[in-house]
Amino acid sequence: MPHTINQYAIPTTYYRGGTSKAIFFHEHVLPPPGPQRDRLLKRAIGSPDPLQLDGMGGSKAVTSKIAIVKPSTRPDADVDYTFAQVGVADDFIGYDANCGNISAAVGPLAIDEGLEVRIYNTGTRKVLSAHVPITEKGSFESEGTQAIAGVPGTGSPILMDYRFTIGAWLSRGLLPTGNITDTLTVAGNEIQVTICDMANLCVFANAKDFNITGHESAADLTANSEWQTKTQELLGKAAVLAGLTDDWKAWVDKSYAIPLPIFVAPPPDPSKGHVSARLFLDKMCHESMAGTGAICTAACSRVPGSVVNQIIGQAADLETLEISHPIGTMDVCVQTETPVKGEPMFKTLSFVRTARRIMDGTIYVPNSFKPIVQETSIDAPPRNILLTASKSAPMRGSLIYFVLCIIFFSIVCYSPASRFFWIGKQI
Repeated sequence: MPHTINQYAIPTTYYRGGTSKAIFFHEHVLPPPGPQRDRLLKRAIGSPDPLQLDGMGGSKAVTSKIAIVKPSTRPDADVDYTFAQVGVADDFIGYDANCGNISAAVGPLAIDEGLEVRIYNTGTRKVLSAHVPITEKGSFESEGTQAIAGVPGTGSPILMDYRFTIGAWLSRGLLPTGNITDTLTVAGNEIQVTICDMANLCVFANAKDFNITGHESAADLTANSEWQTKTQELLGKAAVLAGLTDDWKAWVDKSYAIPLPIFVAPPPDPSKGHVSARLFLDKMCHESMAGTGAICTAACSRVPGSVVNQIIGQAADLETLEISHPIGTMDVCVQTETPVKGEPMFKTLSFVRTARRIMDGTIYVPNSFKPIVQETSIDAPPRNILLTASKSAPMRGSLIYFVLCIIFFSIVCYSPASRFFWIGKQI
């Protein structure tokens, strides 16, 4: 790293995953989890600031994301992946959830950097499977003909399978309240909702109950102050119902985004999917569709009588659910097995994304953000973290030499001849 730059340097990779972008860090270049890490990551992305001008963020929730990876010690995974959603204008960073779009970039990054691709998400404590195209040389094949709504051009298809993510947040099954629908009072009106826990914890409501069509643009909904107020009340009261808090207002004030509110409606016409969905994240309408939100929507659609199931009707029998969102549609493949305790079990619950490495480089933050205590060296190489850094070789050599010297002098000092010599000297 350059020594003439008077700032703290951190190696990183910038990746697009699906319709989101994130800064990727290897865990060994960061301070341990805690306030120092939080402070450093928020500064790197430029938060809190609505424009994120002095960092890598792009002033939107879909670009205010961070991923941290390391080799896994779990027998069922190859990579441990921690996702962090950073508030844009709010001074907040959360690690307890997952981003389905950014998850799609973990596999390509892992392959290119010497890792494999069974992914353990530390936030939800669930394993994801990434099916990643590779070249003959074994690197990620980024080019292809797969198009996804919201991303210009095409790329190779990355299949992300979430069938093992039931109970991702609460570990209480697909329906954590034990009910297919619950009733919440929002703005003085009783609203029927379904709380579903698959890939992420989501609360589903019918768009018409919030005086919207479910076909609006993201910008129009974000600018709708009435919808914003009601949605935050829905989020907070659903959190109480799910057992996350006793005070819904305090939950909202802390900028917690979970459960993710998703508003569903029939599509504007049959050619535009089976269900229209609008997702609320970080005080704005998501500009497309969160990957985990799409997975949870598809899972909820297979629960007879749920809010989503009531909307899609006969489409619940199809193996592909087409979700309409503000800038297009997203397909989720759904294959179920025999229900357990009334809840569907999944053979497949997956979607296709594309991803691309945009940049390898170094992020600089002011020296005042340099961690005071750090368990590992920031000078470790940013790539191929499975390889041992050669910098430690001189230290190991010195240590071996020191130990050998101790052994030698121990032998000399404690042999019979040496004892006679030292006694003679003392006499």
